[in-house]
Amino acid sequence: MNLNQHIQSAILSNLTEPSNRRIGVELECFFYDAECNRIPVNPTNQFSATDFLKEIQAQSKNENSQASYSLEPGGQLEWSSSPLTNLHDIHKEMEAHFSRAKDIVKNNNLIHLDFALEPMYSPDDIDLIQENKYHLMDKRFRKVGKLGPWMMRNTTSIQVNLDIATKAEAEQMAWLADVLEPFCALLFANSPFMNGKPTGPKNMRYDIWDDTDSVRCGNLLDHGIFSSNGLLEKFANHVLKTPAIFVYGDQGLAEEFSGTLGSYLEKMSQKDELKNEHIMSALHQIFTHARFKNVLEVRGADRPPRGFEMAPIAFWLGLLSEKVTQDELTKLFDPLGIDDRKLFNKNARTLDLNQEAPKNQLMGEWLKKICNIALKGLDERSKNLNIENERKYLEPYLKIFFNYGFISLHRQKIFLQSGLDLKTFLFKQND
Repeated sequence: MNLNQHIQSAILSNLTEPSNRRIGVELECFFYDAECNRIPVNPTNQFSATDFLKEIQAQSKNENSQASYSLEPGGQLEWSSSPLTNLHDIHKEMEAHFSRAKDIVKNNNLIHLDFALEPMYSPDDIDLIQENKYHLMDKRFRKVGKLGPWMMRNTTSIQVNLDIATKAEAEQMAWLADVLEPFCALLFANSPFMNGKPTGPKNMRYDIWDDTDSVRCGNLLDHGIFSSNGLLEKFANHVLKTPAIFVYGDQGLAEEFSGTLGSYLEKMSQKDELKNEHIMSALHQIFTHARFKNVLEVRGADRPPRGFEMAPIAFWLGLLSEKVTQDELTKLFDPLGIDDRKLFNKNARTLDLNQEAPKNQLMGEWLKKICNIALKGLDERSKNLNIENERKYLEPYLKIFFNYGFISLHRQKIFLQSGLDLKTFLFKQND
């Protein structure tokens, strides 16, 4: 078995029947002190993100759940759900998470802001977590792009993980996720402020990822993966040729490695020491909007406003989990050319539904069509699994979006009408 086959085998090591498909969620959050300063990530003489992590882990340790907590490089708290088969159970776990977080916020006089982009501070204002892998990542990103430090310290998102049933389905789902990503990025844009100022019509977190590390970020399309045919093999080849950010040494600590992920895996293979954990570490150093672990992970959504955290999960589940919607979307997008795909991706950078798009349609027309298919997929899940319809997690958000427009632009409008400075405005928004 060559390295490409090893990677494919690792990706396909967790196959699940579609009727038992599980969903996993990773949700990130910013927290601030009473003066609206980001709480420090590392331990200090004030309450830190590290302290927050310890407290919330202690609160949740006796629960019968696989949900877990971790910290992102700038101290963003990440909650990871258990892998569950329906959104109702995900929602229950998420509500329990919010309840724990709310208690800690109240007891420590903190503030939670529900943006996907740090509204006030630059990366230079934010300490980096004391973990060597993140310092190696920061070192690389400062060399290869302009906005990597912003991504690491100053963004939050929601990621959705879906079980895969077969190799063919994995390839179809990943291709569809890549095609649909710009629509997700527009629909859930929630980055209204940056450096204390409105971001205007820019889809700013999308732009930040676009200027972080071009060899490992972006769309699969950007890396020559144009269709579902042979997608898994091409994805594995992409992994092999991508420069390593770090590798784990004999003591289990992250170390710098000068070479590609493929050269590291080859080194381990020649020593007869190649393990699944080495391959998983390599897969976690690919940051395309859709990527594989031993599940498919879709990463295009901003962290949504409070109360709408379930909406992106329902969006992706409705689009990707059912055979009928997989095939309908394939039929819709398969005839489009590479230039059409590139136009969708370009349009995602600007919060404007009236941009011209392929087939003489506007982006808004395409987006409405896609959202209707997502709702159809949720209806299909309800029928096939005999569960309460999960469209209730998506439909309210869609009604607000299509009636009032982009959440990010609406928040900017309210701020500009207030006449307040941004910090005061944010304080009042959290009263």
